[in-house]
Amino acid sequence: MQVIKDNKSLAKAIAHLEDVKRSEGNLLKEHFNFTVHSLNPVNIVKEKFNETIHAPGFKGKILSSALSLGTGFLTNSLLVGASTNPIKRFIGSFIQSKISNLSQDIDTDEIKEKGISFLSDSLKKLKIK
Repeated sequence: MQVIKDNKSLAKAIAHLEDVKRSEGNLLKEHFNFTVHSLNPVNIVKEKFNETIHAPGFKGKILSSALSLGTGFLTNSLLVGASTNPIKRFIGSFIQSKISNLSQDIDTDEIKEKGISFLSDSLKKLKIK
């Protein structure tokens, strides 16, 4: 800190302190706005949603879930069909839930590999010589 000897050095010190006050005030306002923005419930939900979507393995989980639901509905429609019999519908729903649970445990990477190899083999057979 400089020694104040006369009015000129006093004015210089006052101007310097006012600049410091102004810059710290601007930083404080920016930090306040950032805090308000980050504590907004909508922004918290957006951030968590984006974290969930970009999490590793999320696409595989979605694929696995869709596959298990599709398998369950296909099984139910094949077993029950358009039947109105309540016992048959109950048994169909029970089997649908069990099939969905079983297909949820299946490794989707293995299914992808087998599906790709099946498609490539099929396309090779269709190739005209």
